[in-house]
Amino acid sequence: MIRKILRDNEIINPLVRSALRFMQSEFKSLKWLTSRYRVYGTVKLNVLDVSFKIYTLADDHIATEIFYHQGYEADEFNLVKELTKNSHFFIDVGANTGIFSIYAATANPSLKVLSFEPHPSNFIRFKKNIFLNQLTNVAPFPLALGAEEKTIQFTVPADHSLSTTSSANENFTEHFHNMVYEKIKVNQSTLDIALQDHLITACDLLKIDVEYYELDVLRGAIKTLSEKRPMVLIEILQYDRLVKQFPEMKGKLNENHAMDILMLLLQFGYFPYSIENMGVRALHSELGEQTNRNFLFIPKKIDGDFLTFAAVREALINLNEGLSFQR
Repeated sequence: MIRKILRDNEIINPLVRSALRFMQSEFKSLKWLTSRYRVYGTVKLNVLDVSFKIYTLADDHIATEIFYHQGYEADEFNLVKELTKNSHFFIDVGANTGIFSIYAATANPSLKVLSFEPHPSNFIRFKKNIFLNQLTNVAPFPLALGAEEKTIQFTVPADHSLSTTSSANENFTEHFHNMVYEKIKVNQSTLDIALQDHLITACDLLKIDVEYYELDVLRGAIKTLSEKRPMVLIEILQYDRLVKQFPEMKGKLNENHAMDILMLLLQFGYFPYSIENMGVRALHSELGEQTNRNFLFIPKKIDGDFLTFAAVREALINLNEGLSFQR
């Protein structure tokens, strides 16, 4: 109780969290303290020399991990920053509280960011974060994206708290955390409809992170994948590893989820790469051999097994065959 009172104070929290961050950097054994003293209020984050603000009521664990320099999605931030340097669009499907959207929009002010987040509490916080950063190049949409345009059931915490695991896949969400959930109705569109009026090309980046609903999003993006050809940064959770961690999910999810995603993207001429520290490595076998969960699919074969993020960006800019960059 005392810890919560001290933590949830916008004057005290910045002082204590800054001290904890310093202590953690000096004494790694104190890292556990940071999970017990989450950041509260407006926090300034810095990722790869890009500074932006996020508001949290000690309920945004992503903001907490970034503030304490715990390496949250470090390779993905590096990828987004580098690959969107020459992009006109960054499409963020499953934007949550907007951290990646705001990061990309801040790193490249000329970038147009299109963001989709159906969980009402996440979306409200996302809009607050856009306001905090005074961004005019982020367009947020309170929509789910899937295989067709309709109203769907979406699973969220019953207390309407923020969530990084809310999903249109109820069997995934309800077995991820030990908490009470409820289903709400949200509007769903498709990527093809959402992007039909935007001149997306292979120099643009599409990020999809929707908690075991990625395949549905891709099934609603056939025209986008075949004609617009954006790069695809996608989270792919693999069934065997998932049910090993969460046995309650066994038999309740699509066992071929990862392979179905891979085959769909291969069908449209995409090439899979595993994301590493300073670049991407070409995959020549199933995704199951990889330990990470985030992958980059490039719409054109580029020579070399390992490519820096800059090399990917430059190769796509310079391609003259098969891809159009006319806007």
